[in-house]
Amino acid sequence: MKYTVLLMRPDYVADRFGEDTYLAFVTARSPTLAIKAARLEVLRADDIAAVNREDYHPLFTLNGWHNDITPGKFR
Repeated sequence: MKYTVLLMRPDYVADRFGEDTYLAFVTARSPTLAIKAARLEVLRADDIAAVNREDYHPLFTLNGWHNDITPGKFR
């Protein structure tokens, strides 16, 4: 199944803690595996090897792939 997962970056990685998130589009067999896949993806994107992937907190997991359409987010 396709999932959209929003992760919050940990304070020691984030530029602005609480506002620094990562939106991942993954394919997995369950929501739990989708979160795991999203955490692996963000570690590659952040290019940080010495980080505990469990420190990336899932804010939500949705069925399907959903884009953020917040006005002003994409210019």
